[in-house]
Amino acid sequence: MLKGVKYNKIFILGAGFSKSVSTNNPTLSDLTNALILEKDKHLYYDLIQFVSSLNELSNGSEEIMEIEKIATVILSKRLFYNNEEKLLYDKLRHQLLDWIYNKIEENSPKVDDDKKELLTRFLDQASFLNNSETHASPSLMMTFNYDLLLERLLFEFQQEDWTIDYIIRLNNYLNSYPSNIDLSTKKVLEYLKLHGSFNWFAVPGAQKIDLSNVYLVSENDPSRNLIHQSDIPVYIPMAFSKMQFLSGSLYNVIWNIAQSYLEEASEIYFIGYGFPQTDIDNLIFFLKFKSKIKDIVIYEPPESEKLKRLNKLFPDSNIINQDAFQYIVENHLGE
Repeated sequence: MLKGVKYNKIFILGAGFSKSVSTNNPTLSDLTNALILEKDKHLYYDLIQFVSSLNELSNGSEEIMEIEKIATVILSKRLFYNNEEKLLYDKLRHQLLDWIYNKIEENSPKVDDDKKELLTRFLDQASFLNNSETHASPSLMMTFNYDLLLERLLFEFQQEDWTIDYIIRLNNYLNSYPSNIDLSTKKVLEYLKLHGSFNWFAVPGAQKIDLSNVYLVSENDPSRNLIHQSDIPVYIPMAFSKMQFLSGSLYNVIWNIAQSYLEEASEIYFIGYGFPQTDIDNLIFFLKFKSKIKDIVIYEPPESEKLKRLNKLFPDSNIINQDAFQYIVENHLGE
């Protein structure tokens, strides 16, 4: 961000946004079904056995057989009967994270063709020219998503004009990559990814996720195949327990930056994020800024308890029951 500039608007994107702009991006329900039906015993033998046993023990109960709950059981366990059980859960954690990453990236989800132009216009309004000294009514994108939908939209279809700034300073392995590109005339989209990203990787052997050892590895970066071809990227999965991912400095830095920007912003908009009850820490964090939250957009049946809950939590905000992309088109284009 340019020195001394404060963001006027902050748009915070959730899973509902990604599904709205990309129909082949899997939902939590899609992932749950896929995990229960997974058959790849070569890569995920222990995970398949664990999920199958859990499904049998619970009689297929939805109370347990949802990916968020399965992930929580695997990722939050801290007490073990013996070393064998600890080793099993280490393998389960690795296989689960790898499975989620590969399942979401299976078809390299991209923004739907009929939405690219309008979504690019929305991003254009939130961007600024790299060689400008100021930008009027600046906006910032934050997201809980770790997919690469916006990166692919801008780089694959507008590559000559755009660059994405993740705000935090990430490393590159090769001095020659990216090549000597003149960034002075490019548009900059500032994009703070609160839960990590599928193109961020920790240096091999790292025990903690620190800002100093996380590398940006784009799809066309040769480092991807040289170093991280089989690695799991740095991201926080859809589990109720997130503490193990916060042991290093990376997320501490990201969330401190987020707080600073939110404190200075005039207006905050949540698009496709409904403050699920499992994310109580996020809820308490954002309640501090409730006077600035203008719109919260989720897409639910009219009588949904989620809508009633949000109206009670945020009585001064507009709780809007609408498809995320349609909301953007109707409310944030052409301003």
